[in-house]
Amino acid sequence: MHRAFGLSREIKYQGESINKFYIEGSDLLGGKYGIATQGIRHDDVGAVEVMENHQPLQVLTGISFSDKAAINLRLKSKAKATWSIHGNAGIGYSAQPDGLLWNSQIFAMAIMPSFQNITTFLSNNCGEDLPRQTRDFLSGRRATELNSKVSLSLPGVPSLNSRRTLFNRSALISTNNLWKLKNGEFKAQIDYSFNRVTASATNITTYFLNDGDRVITEDRNGTEHSHSLSAKITYELNKKTAFINNSLKTNIDWNDIDINATGSLPNSQHAALPDYYLNNDFKIIKRFKDKHLVTFTSTNEWESLPQTLTVHTAEGNRRQHIGEHAFYTKESAAYTFLIKGISLSLEAGIKGYLRSMNSDYEAFSTTNDTRNIINTNYFTIYAAPKFEYWLNRVTMTLDLPLSYSYYTFDKAVANRSEGYFSPSLAMRWKPNNRFTVYLRGGLGRSLMSLDMVQPGFIMTDYRTFRQGVDKFYNTSSQNVSASLAYKHTRHGIFANALVLRSWSHVPYTMEQQLYGDYIVYSYSTAKSDSKRLMASADIGKTLEILRGGVNIKGSFSRNESRLISEREPVTSVGTSWNIGLTFNANPIKWLNLDYSFDFATSNLAMNGLGADWLSGMENTLSLNIRPHRKWEWNIAGEHYRNEISADRYKNALLLNTKILYKLSKRIELSACMNNIFDRRTYSYTSYSTISSFESQRRLRGREFLISISLKK
Repeated sequence: MHRAFGLSREIKYQGESINKFYIEGSDLLGGKYGIATQGIRHDDVGAVEVMENHQPLQVLTGISFSDKAAINLRLKSKAKATWSIHGNAGIGYSAQPDGLLWNSQIFAMAIMPSFQNITTFLSNNCGEDLPRQTRDFLSGRRATELNSKVSLSLPGVPSLNSRRTLFNRSALISTNNLWKLKNGEFKAQIDYSFNRVTASATNITTYFLNDGDRVITEDRNGTEHSHSLSAKITYELNKKTAFINNSLKTNIDWNDIDINATGSLPNSQHAALPDYYLNNDFKIIKRFKDKHLVTFTSTNEWESLPQTLTVHTAEGNRRQHIGEHAFYTKESAAYTFLIKGISLSLEAGIKGYLRSMNSDYEAFSTTNDTRNIINTNYFTIYAAPKFEYWLNRVTMTLDLPLSYSYYTFDKAVANRSEGYFSPSLAMRWKPNNRFTVYLRGGLGRSLMSLDMVQPGFIMTDYRTFRQGVDKFYNTSSQNVSASLAYKHTRHGIFANALVLRSWSHVPYTMEQQLYGDYIVYSYSTAKSDSKRLMASADIGKTLEILRGGVNIKGSFSRNESRLISEREPVTSVGTSWNIGLTFNANPIKWLNLDYSFDFATSNLAMNGLGADWLSGMENTLSLNIRPHRKWEWNIAGEHYRNEISADRYKNALLLNTKILYKLSKRIELSACMNNIFDRRTYSYTSYSTISSFESQRRLRGREFLISISLKK
């Protein structure tokens, strides 16, 4: 076992996601910094630098303001200008699943003046979610906008760490390289992962209907095999007078899922869900005479998403195949001018989108309503004026994007042209170095997702069918938000608060209809409005006397929406709030303590009829004890208390312990036992707009693992 710098989760600073993660000033990993935080040993890190209001593009300094922070890892001298290699291998036994355990890792790093490399190999079957380490936290949504129509997936367990619930056999290899050239940097990244995951669950789904509730029961057992291969090649020049970046990347995924179910409708299902994606992004920014900026960008994306679902039941066999492809292109130019605290910019360009989808349904009874041959394409010309005004400590930003689009649907829907305008205004006020106030408001009109154009039915799982719309619709929305941030670095106080209110208006409403054990989702032409109110706040304080800190957070949300169930309109109001606390301390040299508490409760009211409030509570505690410089003992526990129904609770207490012995500077031995009380099931209840879902899931049983860690 080795002790890594951190965890493979998204890093946030004062509630905001960071915009860059550097190692010795270089962006080796991009948004995949989980590889570094999980792999770099803490004793190789000399310092963690936080760069507030970090603008990653030097050419935009003084022109475009950033309110996000960046992290820069400074390594100790012993970890630089040489290869740093460490690894661990563990073997043990598990009670559930019954059998042999293993956990291994090799991590190699070279941080040199002109070259950087991080290469890692991991393999385990003890619940470590390896693909999560290569997640790109900084990438946005794909412009191809393809989503799997097949909704088949293995049962998961919300709230709990995957280390408690993931029954896996996994392997991951990742290599990341950066070369510093005379002009710029060149980066190459390749990742491959394999996962074999099994899961089982006992589920009870209750649909709330006017003529009496409908209850569906099922016991599910499934296996998923997934392979993922990704590669990215990047060239970047980042100077004060110019910025050039070209990134070519590809993602190829192969997923196969098999699920067997008994209960109301016994069946077996198999889904093949490959995904092929290719993207190239190019951007060049040139700055003239310190006040003029010219930008050219080009984005091209292609994706293919074939999907096959096969269902076997006592009534017969059914097969759904869907072939879906999309290509997206965006070419633009922009000009920015800065004068006396005013920044004026105009971006203009074209967008193109080509998408085809065809579905073929084979069953014991087939109609034309279960076939789709669709093309949804558009061509857009757009312009986006932007005004920024800086006066002392106030920054105001006005965005005025407008566009004209022409849509073609190959007779599935009538072709048409549309214009859109979505202005927004934002103000940032920083009265002093401690307070920051941010206000924003916007409104707009936009097209619906073209993915919704689907006249025929599609089978998404063994008892669910979905139909899209056969008309073109536009939607409108409004939103306002306000946030406040406070920091007093000398006293170690940090606080944030946010309030968001939004409204959306769509000319269609989702409709749900049950036919025996089967459920059908479609859309009605009835108008539907929804509202959302969200508020959150947190405050943190460093505790120097305890060499730690405390943070208290809370949030509230209220969502109003509308749909049609069994041909009757249903208005639902979902309300939830939660409060949490985290505390960490190092009161004495040989003791570290981490504690967290989270309490949440929610309620769903339909057509004015309230339902019971259901709550959940989670406590976690970790003690790290170092009685001797060569010994370390960790005790970690989690307690969950979930309200299954009114005044009916389920409790779960999970406890781990780990002992570490430093045999030498380069060799460590450890032994750990997880889930000491051998808790093997976990129950919870969740609510959607017109249904409830009660489930019992498997947990990993008691485990014992012995590991050896070696460092070069």
